[in-house]
Amino acid sequence: MSRIGEPRISIRRLAYIVAIFILFSCGSFYLAMQNSLLLDELFCTLIIDMVFLGIFVIAIMQGRTTGRLSYQGTSYSRLFLLLVVGWVLAIIGSMLSDFLMPIGFLTFWFSSYLTEALTLEAGLYFVTMVCLLCGRGTYSIYNYCLLLALNVLLAGYLREIRHQKTLSKALFVCMIGMVNAFLPIVFYYFNFGKLDNVIVEEVCLEAVLLMLFAWFLYPKLTDFQEQERQVSYDLLLEDDYPLLQDLKRYSEAEYWHAKRVSELSVVCGREIGADENTLAAAGLYYRLGKMEGAPEIDNAVRLAINRCFPPEVIAILEEFEGEKRLPQSPESAIVHMVNALVTRIELMDSDTMQSSWNEDMLIYQTLNEFSNTGIYDESKISMNQFLKIREKLVQTGLRKKE
Repeated sequence: MSRIGEPRISIRRLAYIVAIFILFSCGSFYLAMQNSLLLDELFCTLIIDMVFLGIFVIAIMQGRTTGRLSYQGTSYSRLFLLLVVGWVLAIIGSMLSDFLMPIGFLTFWFSSYLTEALTLEAGLYFVTMVCLLCGRGTYSIYNYCLLLALNVLLAGYLREIRHQKTLSKALFVCMIGMVNAFLPIVFYYFNFGKLDNVIVEEVCLEAVLLMLFAWFLYPKLTDFQEQERQVSYDLLLEDDYPLLQDLKRYSEAEYWHAKRVSELSVVCGREIGADENTLAAAGLYYRLGKMEGAPEIDNAVRLAINRCFPPEVIAILEEFEGEKRLPQSPESAIVHMVNALVTRIELMDSDTMQSSWNEDMLIYQTLNEFSNTGIYDESKISMNQFLKIREKLVQTGLRKKE
């Protein structure tokens, strides 16, 4: 078994990065040829492509390392498809009049998959390329940039209320349409000093189509990402998952400890409405670093990143026993409590723990000690939730029932 400190180069991932660069180059070349750009100007656009791609990939890798992006947010195959559609929208926009580029569609498409920062970066890239290669005017650039920034914010809020069928959501979608209709019309007036009925009609039609997209298709796109997230958790929790089997081969005791922590964490999480998937996976791999040795936390985090663990789980591994950082979420606090209790009871001899009264006292004493140290102060767990978790552990018991 390879050590996690060794570099792991994914040929498949590298191939997708090369394919993305080729996509950018072809898209830039197409727009340049359509607008009769000189060879040196085309060379300059390729430099822009390389700079954007470099920053974009670094941002994704950094997001994975810090746990801000999950595997679903960095799947290079889907990222490639995302950028293909982005280029299609950009090319369509280059064929339309200056104030009809589908900025709203571009923004909502990217925001269904990427973070707000990455959506803004991708949007700025396509806006820049269309404006440079198609000779768009100053007011068009103002229009594109303002629409891009506003739509990023609107898409982020719509993501939170996407499943509602309320009047407030309908009004919000109408606001999206009005923003994407009024701004192009206003900037068109600034540019020409008059309004054209045909342009107004086309802009309004585009806004209506965007509203339909936001109401019907955007929720489905974001739900697809959530479904992928569930699949990734299901894989981690399967008993034949390679990493879990590695842990079992390393130590049967560690394996059964992990299984018990995972089960109890989920039971406790239900009491306060915590994320059960995160609890199950984090409890299972909480002591993953022991398999690789010191520095245990760093090794566990690197191994989790290499295996594309969800960011919430990586964060909990980084908060192992509060050594580097105190638990920052209710899930992290629960896993910490359960792991400490299961560890203590494993160290007790069977005679000492024969009485359930002794086990109850162990739970009360241990959790009260932790609470008094303030280790859970940053975890957003209220005192009422803490008491519910403690009572649930007393009711359930720490030892596996035969």
